[in-house]
Amino acid sequence: MKKLLSITAFLFFANLIFAQAPQALNYQAVARTADGVIIPSQAISVRFSVLDVSVTGATLYSETHQTTTNPYGLFTLQIGKGTPVTSTFPNINWASGTDKFLKVEIAPSGGSNYQLQGTTQLLSVPYALYSEKTRLLAGNNTINITNGNTITGNYQAGFGTGITGNVISHTLWNADANGINYQGGNVGIGGTSSTSAARLTIQQAATGGFSGAMDIFSNDTYQTVTRFRNTTVNQEYQFNLAGTTNSAQPAGSFGIFHSTNLRWVWHTNPTNSFLGVGSSGVTITTPKSRLHVFNGDVNIDQVGSGVIMKSPNGNCWRITVDNTGALVSTAITCPN
Repeated sequence: MKKLLSITAFLFFANLIFAQAPQALNYQAVARTADGVIIPSQAISVRFSVLDVSVTGATLYSETHQTTTNPYGLFTLQIGKGTPVTSTFPNINWASGTDKFLKVEIAPSGGSNYQLQGTTQLLSVPYALYSEKTRLLAGNNTINITNGNTITGNYQAGFGTGITGNVISHTLWNADANGINYQGGNVGIGGTSSTSAARLTIQQAATGGFSGAMDIFSNDTYQTVTRFRNTTVNQEYQFNLAGTTNSAQPAGSFGIFHSTNLRWVWHTNPTNSFLGVGSSGVTITTPKSRLHVFNGDVNIDQVGSGVIMKSPNGNCWRITVDNTGALVSTAITCPN
């Protein structure tokens, strides 16, 4: 049986993506016989072990690989992506402060008859793996500090993590099924602080012109909606702006909708400047006349139009005025 000698080996760090990508170190070597002859295109087994403190130290992690050398005897593997034998690669404590060593063993015919090829000290801790171990992620983390105390809590990088003595606190944004939420206090946007009067304070910049403190928009062809709810009285009102496919309002109509009893408090139709107050149902019908209120007066400027009222016997009358200002009552068919 030929004995392999790994005389050329390169260990370099793979780029690590901090989200969900697996951790790994790339390893490349050339398999040779004991007399230095390259072994091309042959199946081999490789076992990697990370040792602690010294070349004979405890095995922190080990794994096996099956691979085949190329026509030049070269093979490339990723340490951390093999079949684990001892522990797991992410559990290696690179920040422990002790030296780490890499032991390489090769089985020449792809079996389990491993032969030691060498043990080499990792002179520098893989920086990306060290960063990954010390990064605070969302969830419950425990940090060991030098005096033996532990710090636990929920952390998310960039959101409200504070350190006081040996205590790390994080009481701001918390993840839930729909996004994030914050129950620790009030929120201020655009200003230097929040206010005690409101959960959410939006301060508009003093830029003049048509800038706004808040912009709510959508490309929904049915409607844009902002809801106001109070669960203690089971009431909900909506500000609705109708889109092009809305079946209940003309496109561009805006109004307040009472979601509990399915009635419109008021609505406008920009096409003909109609204003409706107290709609009888979900679907808006065009008002029978225009209502013009200006400086406290009610002004009906269309000649022949007036105020329609119903008498006790069920007949309807339109009240207008003549050229002398006298009231004129005209019987009409009651509007539907």
